[in-house]
Parts: sequence; C-alpha cells; structure tokens
Amino acid sequence: MRKRTVALCAATGLAAGAVLLVPTVTTDTSQGDTRVLAVSVNDGRSILLGPTDPVTFPLEVTAEDDSGIRSVGPIGVWGPSYGVLKVGPTQCTPTSATVSVCRGTVTVDPMKKDVFNDEAGTWFVDLKVNANDGDHFVGQTAAGFSLKRAARVTGYGIPEQATEGQELAVSGWLARAFWSDNKFHGYRNGMTYLQFRPAGSSLWTTVATAVSDPTGTLTAHVRATASGDYQWYSPGDKWTGDATSTSLSVAVAANPAAATDSPGPGVSP
Repeated sequence: MRKRTVALCAATGLAAGAVLLVPTVTTDTSQGDTRVLAVSVNDGRSILLGPTDPVTFPLEVTAEDDSGIRSVGPIGVWGPSYGVLKVGPTQCTPTSATVSVCRGTVTVDPMKKDVFNDEAGTWFVDLKVNANDGDHFVGQTAAGFSLKRAARVTGYGIPEQATEGQELAVSGWLARAFWSDNKFHGYRNGMTYLQFRPAGSSLWTTVATAVSDPTGTLTAHVRATASGDYQWYSPGDKWTGDATSTSLSVAVAANPAAATDSPGPGVSP
C-alpha cells in the first residue's frame, strides 16, 4: 500500500464522509498587481528518472510587482495520481526595482518512494509569490513540465564481419524504469528505430523500425550494404524518456559471387 503525506493537497468536503484532494499549496487567492513573468523547471528539459538514483533539478520563478518581490512560498510541484514533491527553500535576487528571480531545487528519490509508476507524465508548479506591499499571486498551474521514467535500449546480434548483401538479424532490448521495485523491466509496444552510420560518417539514417514485444525484445532484418555502425533509438513518449543504444560495428566485404557474375571490362552484357 502506498503511503505518503500529501503536502500540497487541501481537503474539500463533497458529501458526508467524502473528501476530494485538490493540489494546492495555499487556499489563498491572488491580490493586487503581483504577477509571474516566467517559470522554468530543469531549464526546460524533461526530467528522466531511473529506478534507483535520486535526481535534483532547478526551479526558477521570475516575478514582478511595483513594490518589488519579497519571496516565493509556499511552493511545490504536483503531478498525476496526486503525486507531490516539495521544493527546497527559494532565494530571490532582484534584477530591478520591481522584478526578482527566485531560485530553488527539487529532489526526487525513487528509493524513498517519492514517486510511483503511475505518476510519470505532466507535472505542474503550484506557488504563491509575495510582494513587499502585501500583494500576492497564487497559481496552481504556474508552469508545466515532464517527469518521465528513464529508458534504456541495448543492441546485439550484429556480426563483426559480413558480406555485401547478407541479411543481418539485429536484435535489441527496450526497458524502462519501474519506480515500484527500483529495477529496469522490458517495455512493451515501444516504437524503436534501427539506424545506420557508414564508416567515416557522422550521419545516422533510419533503416528499419520495430515495436517491442511484451518482454521488450526488438528484432529487425536488414541487408548489409557497407561497413559502418548500427544503433537502436527509442524516442520515448509522454511517460517514458528517450534512449539510444551503444553502436554495433560491422565490416562489410564485397560479395565474391557478385563480382564473378559481373561482365568483365569491355564485355557487353
């Protein structure tokens, strides 16, 4: 059974004995001319959380009031299935007489069960901005960001040497973090692309696609055309991060049979 102190949720009565949890850090409402100009979480990048290691990410609020900004707080973040995380103390730095940038950090630790699998997805910043003259701004969805389950993909099955035109069966395994048991498990129905990079090139080109089976296994068949590297790439989705496998190299030699069948110099076919 999951147990958690819901620090951001206020209880609202619906009927006798019924309670609805509404994510909010305060029941107050906005007052005056205080406003939020910008909110940045993790510098605009998705947060990819693996099964064991904690992640700390920055949160930055830019706010304005004609009297100046005194503080941002209370502040927290909330997500699907009543997921909640606390924001550390924020420090506000004035950039002008009316505008301040207030910075804090959030730490999420899957080993401490800060989050569960069904809480991956879109999260929101809930905050109160306090001005020097007593005005304040309250926003339950001041900004949105993505907290995703980290993914990994591995590749195997490529021979070190092949003959031009030879069919190659490329295999892989796509997995994603399970915060429930702190392990990686196979990820089913994940769209994944097999990419090829010719020797001496830095450009990857998709040569096949595959969808992972219930165990996360990937399989694709391609023809060897030139020496180079193969890799699997999974773009992820709303709940799962992207992942790229290490490259698999293959040296492709000319097909002797093709050379034998070709007409010699000066010979008309």
